[in-house]
Order: sequence, then structure tokens, then C-alpha cells
Amino acid sequence: MTIRIEQASHDHFTDIIKLWNENCKEVAESELSAEEQESIHDQLVQYTQSRFGVVYVALDSASRLIGYALASLKKDLIEDIFLGQIDEVYVVPEYRRQHTAKALVAEMNDWFQRQEVSAVSVLVDVENTSAQKFWEKIGYGKEFFVMSSDE
Repeated sequence: MTIRIEQASHDHFTDIIKLWNENCKEVAESELSAEEQESIHDQLVQYTQSRFGVVYVALDSASRLIGYALASLKKDLIEDIFLGQIDEVYVVPEYRRQHTAKALVAEMNDWFQRQEVSAVSVLVDVENTSAQKFWEKIGYGKEFFVMSSDE
């Protein structure tokens, strides 16, 4: 199977949102509302038009969208540096364990290098053990616990 990674364009947005919805059904057991889909569309526009964000897509040999990834830059509040944030990575189930996600992350890491970021982080749901294993396998380690409140 040949997989191609490229920067997303507006032409990819509808398919990215469809996959994002599949991700929500898979992980959160819920679907995106129309309002949430519109918000994601706006986020994709912002990321693809700003120097502070990037969206990559994975395409199969038939140019079918099989995965996506979003990354952004965050300005450190103490030092005059940028930090990289991997915001989303999703690959359709039939292309998992075939290095598709790893290829998407590699493209993001190349982009981070070009932006001269000092460090890269990713937030992973505490219950998503397969994602935790993936990130650890490619060299990411646990550094912080994020505590949150429902209030």
C-alpha cells in the first residue's frame, strides 16, 4: 500500500471533518453536532492560513483521505521561544499499524524543526491506552498530569 502525506488544502476539509466525526464516535461514543463541525471547519481554515498552525493529510494510492493531523505553535510565557503542540492525529482503522500515524507525526516534526520549536507535546486521554503506547513507542514520554474539573 502506498501512502502519501501532504499539507491539507480546503479541498480536504469535508473529508477531514467526516473522519473527525468517526474519531468522536470511536473514542467518545458521540457524533459531532452541526455547530461542532462548523467550528472544526473554522479551525482548519485558521490552521491552514496561519504560520502558527499546520494540517497534514494521509492519502492512499487512490487519493482517498485515510488520516489527518493538526499541529500548532504556542508562545512560551517565560522565555522567547515557541513550543510545538500536536493537536490531533487520526488514522482510519484499516490503515493503523502500517506506519501511517508515524508518517503524519514525522511530517509534523519536520514542520516543527523548520519553525525552530524548543519542545513538542501532545495531550492523550488517560483512558486511551493504545494512543499512549503509540506515543511512547515513537519517543514521547509522560511529563505532566493535566487535572481538570467538570465545573
